[in-house]
Amino acid sequence: RPPPAAPPRALLALLGALGCAAPPPAGKAGDPAAPGDPVAPGADTDGAAPADPTTAELLEAFFAANGGREAFGEPVASAVEALLLSEDDVEAGDYDAAQARVDALFAAWPHDSPGWYQRAPEGLNLGDPVAYYGLRMLEQILAAGPLEATGTLQMTAIVARCATVTRPAFPSAELETVEVALDPEILADDARVLWESTRLFRRWVQAITRGLTVELSVVPIEGCVPVRTSDDGSLVLMYPDWDMMLAALPTEVYGATDPYWTVSPTGVPGDKSGAGYGRSFITGGMTGARGGPLFLSDDRHFVIKPDGLGVGRYSTVERRAYQPMWFQHEFMHHVFAAWPAFGLEETDHQWFDRSTWPPDFEGTFEADYYAEAIDKRLLTATPSLAEGLKLPSFADMDVVPLSALAGAYQHEPVENDWHIVEVTVDPAPRWTNQAGVSWALIVDGGALYSEPGSP
Repeated sequence: RPPPAAPPRALLALLGALGCAAPPPAGKAGDPAAPGDPVAPGADTDGAAPADPTTAELLEAFFAANGGREAFGEPVASAVEALLLSEDDVEAGDYDAAQARVDALFAAWPHDSPGWYQRAPEGLNLGDPVAYYGLRMLEQILAAGPLEATGTLQMTAIVARCATVTRPAFPSAELETVEVALDPEILADDARVLWESTRLFRRWVQAITRGLTVELSVVPIEGCVPVRTSDDGSLVLMYPDWDMMLAALPTEVYGATDPYWTVSPTGVPGDKSGAGYGRSFITGGMTGARGGPLFLSDDRHFVIKPDGLGVGRYSTVERRAYQPMWFQHEFMHHVFAAWPAFGLEETDHQWFDRSTWPPDFEGTFEADYYAEAIDKRLLTATPSLAEGLKLPSFADMDVVPLSALAGAYQHEPVENDWHIVEVTVDPAPRWTNQAGVSWALIVDGGALYSEPGSP
């Protein structure tokens, strides 16, 4: 059985550059272009939509809009180029070309090179180290090679069009309640920003599971979702009512989803960057649903760089360089909790303290910790990553006989007597654990529930 859901994990903007932020889609006809994005070339005079720019064109325009390639220094410029162009190579099935690019980059700038401390120019967010998380993910994708699909993981993005936010009315501490709408960039072009933000992450999950294809589905929901806010004077936490968002899914979609993902309008005031309020705004993280991962994010995560991670709106280049870092960070919280026997997160974010790393881990950066955790522990884990990440399907108890429930069950790992259970069905379904606590089970509408008042 899957482990219980972990509590939400705040993503600190200045801690490892892992704030909640990301960029918009490339400029297209009728859409405002983000700084650093080119105006799409080739527009017809009759007003027809232009073709999307190639990655090479995106990079050329991005460098030109930000002082020229030489302003980025090395390995920053080469790392961004290698990441984006190699990702395209993989998507095109040219693994040899991708391997050559990645090998050449790390030959010039090894994983332990001090050059990886070089930052992007002021105002840009390309990850920290720049593009490094995505490059390490690409190494694992290339090591796995082209894979036949062995199954699917359904990733469902639940997008709220409206939010009701109760927050401090800065600069005063008095509370105000406001209604905010979703940034239109989120669902523009068939939610292109969400597809691009998860592109490399989805390919990487397929590689580490040795074949599970991650299929993304974007489900907008109507109505205003409440956003919960807490403020301790220095840190403001803002999370949507994710239970309400999950409940808005059709039953068949909810039951078929493996990773869940919520996107809600941000409650951050002003220009939504959070600058000028003397506080850090935390609006994303990881919790759980149905024993699997639930990514939490707001819309600003994909359109506006938060204070401390850059200035202005994101470009496509920044999104493709930064978002793999955020998705991997949050995902690994779930993985480490789901395979606790390896002790890879016994304390929160323990990898930020290099002295806590296992003795056979050799890297320097957080991304190295993840890569070595996968390669040296999780690829040979029992259950496998593919088995542990694929959530069980719901049974229709109007069809399944009660006798099928009878038997012994246990939570893995067994940590106390509540984790060892016997289910009996005669004379009526009942759950009894080894601690001696017992309660009735009730079938209602094809689903199985614990009786009201049970622990």
